Amino acid sequence: MTGYITRFAPSPTGNLHIGSARTALINFIFKSQHPDSKLFLRIEDTDKKRSTEEFKNNIISGLKWLGIKWDNDPQIQSLNINRHLSIANNLLNNNNAYKCICTEDELINRRKKINIGEVNSKKICNSCEKNKEIQSLESGFVIRIKIPTDGSEILEDVIQGKVEVKNNEIDDFVLVRKDNTPTYMLSVVVDDHDLGVNYIIRGDDHLNNYFRQKFIYKYMNWKVPQYAHIPLIHGEDGTKLSKRHGAVNLIDLRKKGYLADSIINNLILLGWSPKNQDDEIIQLQNIISKFEIHSLSKSASIFSYKKLDYFNNYYLRLESNLHLFKDYCLSNIVLSKFFKLDNQKLIRLFNSYKKEISTYSQIISIAEIYFTNNFSNTVDENFEDDFNKCFNDFLKLINNINNWEYDYINLEIKEFIKKNNIKFPVLGKPVRYLLTNSFNGPSITDIFMILGKDQSLERLKRYKN
Repeated sequence: MTGYITRFAPSPTGNLHIGSARTALINFIFKSQHPDSKLFLRIEDTDKKRSTEEFKNNIISGLKWLGIKWDNDPQIQSLNINRHLSIANNLLNNNNAYKCICTEDELINRRKKINIGEVNSKKICNSCEKNKEIQSLESGFVIRIKIPTDGSEILEDVIQGKVEVKNNEIDDFVLVRKDNTPTYMLSVVVDDHDLGVNYIIRGDDHLNNYFRQKFIYKYMNWKVPQYAHIPLIHGEDGTKLSKRHGAVNLIDLRKKGYLADSIINNLILLGWSPKNQDDEIIQLQNIISKFEIHSLSKSASIFSYKKLDYFNNYYLRLESNLHLFKDYCLSNIVLSKFFKLDNQKLIRLFNSYKKEISTYSQIISIAEIYFTNNFSNTVDENFEDDFNKCFNDFLKLINNINNWEYDYINLEIKEFIKKNNIKFPVLGKPVRYLLTNSFNGPSITDIFMILGKDQSLERLKRYKN
């Protein structure tokens, strides 16, 4: 049996959107589940005004970062324009398309009549097809496909189920513009056919395109692929996910310090859940073994940054992912300076705070507190008398510790608290503030280990009780 051939076809008019990343991920998972199957990457760059090499490279880099692999040198759509035009001319010569010279005003007027129900057919041009003079023109026209006005088309979609559309609801869409450039509708079908794509997984915003594109397959006697249209991702306000919801592309998420595993984990659970698994933590190889594309919900899924933060906190705390933190530090302007100054100190800091953060970027402001050479604090409130009474003795205790190791320091602090008959918060909260300018954070022993003895003493001595 011939395997499935899928494709992911982003446009390099922006960085890789989180919704597009989900489509790429599902294509990769599906391909990985079926022996002898392939996933092809196509860069749809025919929008020359908005497409850039930088966006293309960022898309490819983002896919690689997620661990998504494809099986071809990326196909560049703009290099196939002559092939697209030859198919349009084939359709024209076989009377499956026609030349149209309708003006924009004429088209606007026709659309108004369609919208108010004055005419039943969505056929946007009703005069050019039968005009022999227009059909004999050599230039100055668009090429439109011919759509029959009777009958209907049916799509048996893997996710959406049976969808039927009447042919009179389908417009005679443009195949080639007046400047002799092919439209997306034509190019995508030609490229999919030439790549041998037989299984198309894409967003359901393309669902209606199926009923248009099918006619190109039909007129060219090409086999129509299977389709699986994935519901879109919405923000928590129920609208399509966009920049106003926060970071929505991989470049920004990566800069913030989100991990690929957490993004994958979050994306795959949008509209799907693995059977017989209570835990939401699921990594790519496990996803591949359990995922069922037909089990995806038909409805739009809500993208939650709170949920993404939950997953990211889990993955960044894994000891096996410490190298990812180091990589992030080296890629960040601020953290790279601290890493070069004292990488072990930065790692101790990260290990102490990692339970409390959801992204690597949150370490930046924390690290600045520990690495500054101009640390100062202003005590806005009076500490308890019990603290002030024992502070000088505590300072002497810290000064006399020569074995600067976690367990030893911790034990000395516990014995000091017991000896002075005070509760831990009476000592711990003020000391934490004096060391970090915050009453919240890791244990004071952790803070001592991060700062080291000399810097700890320097900060404590600034307090005059």
